[in-house]
Amino acid sequence: MIALKILDIKEMMNQLLIGTVFDSLELTEAVITTFNTFSIDGKIKRAFYDTDECALLDQSNQQYSLWKDIKPYCYSIIRGKKTPVSFKIIFQPPVSRQQEFSQKYHTPEIGGMYLNFQYRNKELICTTGLSLKTFIPDKAPEQQWDQIVIDFFRRCSIAFEML
Repeated sequence: MIALKILDIKEMMNQLLIGTVFDSLELTEAVITTFNTFSIDGKIKRAFYDTDECALLDQSNQQYSLWKDIKPYCYSIIRGKKTPVSFKIIFQPPVSRQQEFSQKYHTPEIGGMYLNFQYRNKELICTTGLSLKTFIPDKAPEQQWDQIVIDFFRRCSIAFEML
């Protein structure tokens, strides 16, 4: 796990809420506090969908909504002249990317790969997390995930400093 302090919050928020760089990630949870606290559970509720839509979800093994589908709701809560009191947004790559990671780095079955953004006290911190379904003492998979996030931020010109 690493913690990264985002240096240009305004640019990061543009990338997060207007840009497309995070669109393919699944949203596991969002909690946004402005004049109220708004909470979004990203878990897909299959009962809402018809049979054909469920079949498509089953094909992709998608369990959480994609950020591109939830982003407009979060944007409508956050936008305005006043900065939110706080927010927490937790992403994970789709299962297919987690499986690719597992195969590429010879990692046991992955429980989750997380990218957590937390804004409070006028600071935006991003932390990473990797959970495995089987305990291994080797920290290499976690370090690989951390490096992927760092490289991603650099490619997307997201300014940060390590904490």
